[in-house]
Amino acid sequence: MYYRRESRFILLFFCFLLVFLLLEGKLVYLQLAKGEELALKAVEQRIISYEIGNFFRGDIEDLKGRSLLDSQTVYRMVVFPSLVSDPWECCQQLIFMLSEDDALRLAADFEANLKRGDPFVPDITLTESEAQNILSQQIPGIYSFAYDQRHGSDALAKHIVGYTGGSIFQQKPEQGKSGIEKFYNEELSPAEPTLELAVVVDSRGKPIPGRKLLLRGDKGIVARGNDVVLTLDLEVQQVVEEVLDGKGVKGAAVVIDIPTGEVRALASRPSYSYSKGALFGEEINRSIELYHPGSIFKIVVAAAALAEGVVTPDETFTCEGKYLFASSESISCWKKDGHGEISFREAFANSCNQVFVEVALRLGRERLEDYAEQLGLTKCMIGYERPTTPGGKVKIGKYDGQLGNAALGQEGVQISPVNLAVLAATVARGGEYLQPSLVKKICDASGETVREISRPAPTRVLPESVSRELQKMMELTVKEGTGKKADVPVLGSAGKTGSTETGEKDENGQPVNNAWFVGYAPLDKPQLAVAVFVEEGGSGGESAAVLFNEIIAALQQTKIQPLSF
Repeated sequence: MYYRRESRFILLFFCFLLVFLLLEGKLVYLQLAKGEELALKAVEQRIISYEIGNFFRGDIEDLKGRSLLDSQTVYRMVVFPSLVSDPWECCQQLIFMLSEDDALRLAADFEANLKRGDPFVPDITLTESEAQNILSQQIPGIYSFAYDQRHGSDALAKHIVGYTGGSIFQQKPEQGKSGIEKFYNEELSPAEPTLELAVVVDSRGKPIPGRKLLLRGDKGIVARGNDVVLTLDLEVQQVVEEVLDGKGVKGAAVVIDIPTGEVRALASRPSYSYSKGALFGEEINRSIELYHPGSIFKIVVAAAALAEGVVTPDETFTCEGKYLFASSESISCWKKDGHGEISFREAFANSCNQVFVEVALRLGRERLEDYAEQLGLTKCMIGYERPTTPGGKVKIGKYDGQLGNAALGQEGVQISPVNLAVLAATVARGGEYLQPSLVKKICDASGETVREISRPAPTRVLPESVSRELQKMMELTVKEGTGKKADVPVLGSAGKTGSTETGEKDENGQPVNNAWFVGYAPLDKPQLAVAVFVEEGGSGGESAAVLFNEIIAALQQTKIQPLSF
């Protein structure tokens, strides 16, 4: 009897113990495994929120990690109508803190949105002091917040960086519409498309005093897009843009780092601004557009002719002012009276048309086209990981006159400033071609590399002996020929001028020409290759050569590497 009673107590004890352990296990499970989830659900029931697009888009940086965007901090206001106790009094308080125009817009927004009861962001931009004042007043249901407006007025390389469209207040992130912003939109866009501006309320649905506005992503985490790191150098880009703006030209300038083949600056003018879905200015990126290169193409003719042995540097010619074809057609030299007896080297430096037409006819259409391709003039720029910039066009007609015009960079020849800068870099590098690159890598928010952008290895396209002779010709052009205004003191420089007919005439009936200069500096261990294009600039030796000189001199004066020695 006693034994049975004891057994029952023991059984009952273990039953209670089992129940206790089960309850304790459930409690531990809820606290440890489900605690965060349950806490979030509890908080969610006491949160009022307003959804906006995720504005933490990745940055676009230069090779040293400096932003090219000039992003500006902007302040706005968010209104939670259900927390506003007295709309009229609230509106009056805010109006006294704002400018007259903003106050009128705020009153209209209040009237249109308060009746609906949904949170809204009035269409007014606050100053920092206005935003701080609103926060300090602690008006129920009214909060100010800050976010980054992506492109500031001092943004650089606008044509290549591009711009974004859309508004975060349409409950979605901005999307790239052009340039790097468009081609790397997926990498730059944050993983979470939306964020929440949220307020925690008490059990009565009233805002908790002292609690700030919350910015939340999925599960409270705010995701950020990746950064795109370019090969551009912010300081070089700034110098180039300032030089172009100082002259007020319409055109472009490109700077290539000769040892690496990387693009250090790409500038196009006129520039543009983009605001609230409207573009002001010119979106045309002249640095990658195709144009007739004029006498710059004589570099290609000279390279091909010397490499193929159809001419020697010291061979002499007689320029009479024009080249007469068997068909009785002719191509005039820019010097109407002719250059007289002149060597091939001197013909290059003085840009003699008659000599280069004759040499091109010796060379032939196919060989000239082949060398243009080998020198990279028909290739696209690397950096977008897929073709996006146009390669040049060198398609020469079958008639002698067409070949003669092509030799002068006119009919059948169109090349971008980028590829002409690369041509100068190839010559300065001793005949090795490096395809130009614009994008170095993709990095995450912590700065860790996500992906390196690869590109082809350098290839030899000209014998060193030919490149050395071209270097001498380009140096002579600057010292004694048509490019004298491109001569840079101390450092020295080399290059080639060019002028191309547009077919237009000015108000005085004179032909309107585009102007070119491509070259490199310093002469000892060349570091930077530069192409300058001036639309309607007249003579390349007068306008483009001057801009080249100013760019190199400005880089030297500001002690920007590698021209600081």
